[in-house]
Amino acid sequence: MGVFDYDGGIMRSLCKFSDCIFLSLMFVVCCIPVVTIGTAATAMYYTAHKVLRQDRGYIFRDYIESFQANFKQTTPIWLLTLILGGILGIDWYVMGLFGFKGIGTNILGPIFITGTLLLNTWISYLFPYMARFENTTRQSMKNAALMALRHLPTTILMMIVEAVVLAILWFMPLLLAILPAFYAWIQSYFLERVFRKYMSTEDLEREEELEQ
Repeated sequence: MGVFDYDGGIMRSLCKFSDCIFLSLMFVVCCIPVVTIGTAATAMYYTAHKVLRQDRGYIFRDYIESFQANFKQTTPIWLLTLILGGILGIDWYVMGLFGFKGIGTNILGPIFITGTLLLNTWISYLFPYMARFENTTRQSMKNAALMALRHLPTTILMMIVEAVVLAILWFMPLLLAILPAFYAWIQSYFLERVFRKYMSTEDLEREEELEQ
């Protein structure tokens, strides 16, 4: 087998690289309306896990199918997170004004930081959870929050990786064409270890067969 054969290491790496670009661009385009960001994130995680990690299916087809299947359930939840994020954003702005005017913010600062971290960790679990499990909206929101708190070491590691990715994007915005899908791919290695603890025996056996 030559290094440039289709099943060779170089060609597989190039295919994964191009898949990451294609998936990231689809995610970015689907995020443009803003109200669809939650659905776009759900579809990206589903596709990253299935296609990038398990080498099953096709990027475009699986992304579109997941987007359509999850749109009705994920959109209201995303709008809720937008409202919560907007409230926190206003709080940060007001706290900044108080700080600029010399008014003490020792009490408000830790509260807003904690609120921002909790919202971010909840979102990081919520949309991937909805990509992998069928459940009611309320139960999905509850389970995602419980998982984030119950598996705190995994949550912290995932937040560190996210912070690194965001820092890279801040200094090199052009990498937006590949990093979203790459992060979802890495994220799946953290989250799937958690999700498997809540899967049925049949689902676990099926997952193991697919990854062999």
